[in-house]
Amino acid sequence: MNSYENSDNIFGKDNDKIDIDNREPSKGKNALDALHEDINKENEKNLNLKISDIYGVDYDEANEIHINYHSLRLRKMIEKSETLSSMSAFIDSHLDLINLSTQVAFGEITENTCIDILINVMKNQKETRIKDRYINFYS
Repeated sequence: MNSYENSDNIFGKDNDKIDIDNREPSKGKNALDALHEDINKENEKNLNLKISDIYGVDYDEANEIHINYHSLRLRKMIEKSETLSSMSAFIDSHLDLINLSTQVAFGEITENTCIDILINVMKNQKETRIKDRYINFYS
């Protein structure tokens, strides 16, 4: 049974392939999630044109939507990370997540790379505080 034959859908209608192909594309977060499904880093920068078409906005606004999308995803990844969740206030006040989100939106780095960068920054921050403590004590 494929998805077109499933009569127990949430809308109470039969899934007819013609109806599904002619539907209006969704315009919310689900539309952005669908665009990002199985996308590689090289194709990430080309999504702004598709976002512009979906939302009916100019390229600059599509770019802003795309950056905000990745910013929200990074924040959720930070919340889920054991290492970063306790440091979210520090990250918000001292690090530029919008810059990282922009780099993701332009396909320069991936979201996972951003999380790795943030984890390394936090580890270096902790090591610096430990070293400073000994320097201050012995100086």
